[in-house]
Amino acid sequence: MLVRPVNMARSTLGELFMHSFFLGIDPSATGTGITLLSENDSFFKGKQIKPGKLRDAERLHYISSEIKNFIEGSDICLCVYEAPSYGSTHKEFILGEVLGVMKLTLFELGIPMIGVPPTQLKKYFTTKGRATKNDMIRRASELGCTSKQEDICDSFAAAMLCKDLILGPLLPTRASREVRLDILNKLENS
Repeated sequence: MLVRPVNMARSTLGELFMHSFFLGIDPSATGTGITLLSENDSFFKGKQIKPGKLRDAERLHYISSEIKNFIEGSDICLCVYEAPSYGSTHKEFILGEVLGVMKLTLFELGIPMIGVPPTQLKKYFTTKGRATKNDMIRRASELGCTSKQEDICDSFAAAMLCKDLILGPLLPTRASREVRLDILNKLENS
């Protein structure tokens, strides 16, 4: 799933690199992971957005506010987020609401976004499309993520892929190059 704000319609990813931060999000109703990486590897910021007992519109407002607060003052060229995995067990309507508020928030802030299925993100990050949570945490740690929290590690993987799409291949694996090229080809043909 690829999402492009209207102002991105005629742009290429190379033209987007006017800013210096890359955003990764692992959306969830109970714990959204969000990571910001800098262009030159000098900056990493990760957070888990936990709405606790908030429900309905209060939960969505909280998630939107937390996203805005987290990225405030950062020039972000692109966001990669983990898209829902169709066929898995989750509360589709609630996750749909969270994805909707996340997309609307990013759109209003003028941040282009790309949704990547979990299997593609896992393949990019670990070379295995069916990587476990521990595989993702271990790989994130190897690549500089200081958190062991699974949602933050997943958002770190998304931020790495985001950075990879703009700056060129970052991970030296065939699987990561395949995922990157697949996404770039889809963008080019959309």
